[in-house]
Amino acid sequence: MEHFVQLAPDVYRLAVPFPGCWAGAALVLGRENILVDTGGCAETVDSSIVPALKELGLTLENIGWLAMTHIHGDHVGGCGRLKELAPHLRVAVFEQSLERMRDPLRYSAQIRARFPGYSAAVPARLDGAEPDLLLRDGDMLGDLRLIHTPGHDTDSCCYLDTRSGTLLTGDSLQLNGTVSQGCALIMDADGYEKTLHRLLRMEEIRNIACGHPYLPLGADAAGREQCRAYLEKCLACFYHDEGFVQGMLASSVKDPAQIARKLIDSVGGVQPAHLFLPMYTVTEMIRRSGRS
Repeated sequence: MEHFVQLAPDVYRLAVPFPGCWAGAALVLGRENILVDTGGCAETVDSSIVPALKELGLTLENIGWLAMTHIHGDHVGGCGRLKELAPHLRVAVFEQSLERMRDPLRYSAQIRARFPGYSAAVPARLDGAEPDLLLRDGDMLGDLRLIHTPGHDTDSCCYLDTRSGTLLTGDSLQLNGTVSQGCALIMDADGYEKTLHRLLRMEEIRNIACGHPYLPLGADAAGREQCRAYLEKCLACFYHDEGFVQGMLASSVKDPAQIARKLIDSVGGVQPAHLFLPMYTVTEMIRRSGRS
């Protein structure tokens, strides 16, 4: 059985099973007890989240809010089941996530539709929820401050626990991606560059807790120096990917799928069964290069 692991006072993370790589759900106890992200499907709520809460002496009745870092299936897939088990739970999302949260299955299909020949099948089920609270950049939810951190997707955000300085990033920091991705997944390259520079300026960040283990540094950083090193490594990975794609274009390699496979090899990744996620990164880098 999976267990909530304490990351800081009153801040915990659960590695919820997900095909290819675990997805993190964070528990923040305080003025409002908040579950940040919900795993990838209804089944893992019953088999992982509920038992792990029980181990801490908690039930869903002790949780007030579900907060989402972004609306991808591996982070919101358990939301519907949690609401079914505990109707009192309120859902908070970044304001730009409203329509995606209402119908995450539709958004999942949209993501895959851009590269139909390279995409995995749309999930059979992905329940949405009507948000109870729309947050803006800088808004507080209990002891958490939302920070809009576009890059991985346009609505990606982090939650900063203002007591411990712990940054719950979801997928906002990518390094070289997870084992199952092959490389970083960047859907908004301009936003990602700005996000990393913004976070590097934030002295209050004392811990980083990601939603997956990312290559090569993993899921966590503890202390200001390690946090800065983690963010600088993310930026270095980003500039490597951009330079690599520009080099391919200069060598007259134009096919995004071919570039994506070579990019994965260049970062030491594993070629995924479906290439659509790396192709998002490559096409964003092609757009930045000004070439088509």
